[in-house]
Amino acid sequence: MLKKVKLSDKEMREFAEVFADYSYGDNETGMVPLYPGYPDKTRLINYLIAIIRTANEYNGVYATSDRKEGIIILTDTTHPYPGSAMIKMMWRMIRALGIKNFSNMMKKFQAGGASLEKKYRKSKKQFVQIELLAVKKEYQGQGFMRPLVETAFEVARKGKLPVIVTTDAKIKKDKYAHIGMSHINTRKLGDRSFLYDLVREA
Repeated sequence: MLKKVKLSDKEMREFAEVFADYSYGDNETGMVPLYPGYPDKTRLINYLIAIIRTANEYNGVYATSDRKEGIIILTDTTHPYPGSAMIKMMWRMIRALGIKNFSNMMKKFQAGGASLEKKYRKSKKQFVQIELLAVKKEYQGQGFMRPLVETAFEVARKGKLPVIVTTDAKIKKDKYAHIGMSHINTRKLGDRSFLYDLVREA
């Protein structure tokens, strides 16, 4: 299993920018255009930094090596962040988008139906969730995604838990499926915007 790391402010921004600058291809746009300010991605990047920074503060970031070619952020419902951490992250996300925009984005996330996370929480089912996975541009296509995802599998295996992830890119969905996750649902948010829910059962 990969080791947990601490990221500098520069590294947090770099990974947020990598995630925000993903190339979706011609048939879909992902969630990016739905964020306020698009095509300027400043608010989206700050929103992503809010997630990364909170995970970084509470020891939730794994990296491929000390060079940090790629990172994965996981949440485990059997070992949740303290309530203060969630409040802090929510406040940062609201600051990044603005109160009205944050509310609108939450509605957009649910536009295609309930997320797998929401369904699991409603049924009180425990799980490990991949919150964010990013590989630096110069290391993409070199196999760094697999050890990151397999770390999620190892964390889940210890607690005999399923691993879930939602992605907004078909290419990413196919990569997760290739590594061992099953695509179980597609949620349509717009003409070319989709969310793909995947799971690897315990």
